[in-house]
Order: sequence, then C-alpha cells, then structure tokens
Amino acid sequence: MSDTPTSAPDGAADTTPDHAATAGADTPVRKPRLVRWLIGLPVAFFAILMAMGYLFNTPETEDRWVARETIRLCWKEVQKPPKEGKPVHFTQQSECEKLEFDFKTQYGENP
Repeated sequence: MSDTPTSAPDGAADTTPDHAATAGADTPVRKPRLVRWLIGLPVAFFAILMAMGYLFNTPETEDRWVARETIRLCWKEVQKPPKEGKPVHFTQQSECEKLEFDFKTQYGENP
C-alpha cells in the first residue's frame, strides 16, 4: 500500500490511513474472554454453594449436627483413656447408648 491518496469510485480522494500503521495506537487492548470465564465460574459456583448452605440451614439441622457430634465425642472419650489435665465428660458406654437412643426417638433415624 502506498501513502498517496487513492481515488474512490465517486471521484473523491480516499484519505484514510493504512490499518497496519495505526493498528496498535488507537485500538484498546481486549482481555481474553477465557480468563474472565476461568475466574468467574469458580467464584460464581462458590457463591451459589454458600447461598444454598445458608438457605437450607435450619435450627433443626443444626440441632441434629450437635447431637451427632456429642454422640461421636462420647464414644471417643469412652474408648480412649482420659488424658491428664483434660476434663472427662463421658465415662461409661451406657451414657453413649442413652444419647443414641434419645437421638433415634427424637429424629427417627440413626445418628
């Protein structure tokens, strides 16, 4: 391409510059779409999971979780000997069995 103006079909001179000479100067740099998707999808997925956890968390589910953890800790303390300096909350298997029975009668399922 030359720097001299060319004639347009209607006889007027075309004074537009070559695209190769000015391509980097005036055009904005576009970020790749792939980078936006790679960052956006995991963030959106995490936000959806957090919202679902917040919406489906009820006082009853939290009470069930506490009861299950209490039973789990009871069996753990009964099976292992107590460590020095730590308080002992449960000492006999009958306490753990009672907690399991109470859980089954209250919620209708095994802990």
